[in-house]
Amino acid sequence: MSNDDGATASNASTPSSSAESESKQVADASSGSAKKSKSTKPRLTASQKNFNHKDAENKRRTAIRERFTELSQMVPGAQGQERSEQVMLGKTTDFLKDMLQEQRRLEALADSQGIPLDASTRMRDDDLGGPNWVQPNMAAYEASKQKKIGTDSQNTTKDEEEND
Repeated sequence: MSNDDGATASNASTPSSSAESESKQVADASSGSAKKSKSTKPRLTASQKNFNHKDAENKRRTAIRERFTELSQMVPGAQGQERSEQVMLGKTTDFLKDMLQEQRRLEALADSQGIPLDASTRMRDDDLGGPNWVQPNMAAYEASKQKKIGTDSQNTTKDEEEND
């Protein structure tokens, strides 16, 4: 029985000693010993940074080009125009406006014929062409445009007065 008592005594001391060793390891890790063993990466040179920046920029441009090509295939009359962002955006804007106005027309036709439409699929009043629709920021844009024209004409008048 003394062997059983000794085994029980050693087993009883093992859990407490393992708990102590775990708490010691946690304390060592939090004290910064883990930071010392961690290796740091070497910093990039200026030429490596420049190369990485150029590479990332080329990937971004390629992705944009691919999206414009995809868009040119979807918008009627835009094929072959994907290199001109201005033309593509203009044609896309016109196409989307036409599609939204066509949807408004079809909704009105369905209403006049008594065909029920799901409210979640209907266009809202503030969508393009609705009774509450106003081009966003258009009033502010026109005001700033008028202000700029007024400022430019005042500057021109001042320049003419100084030259006389």
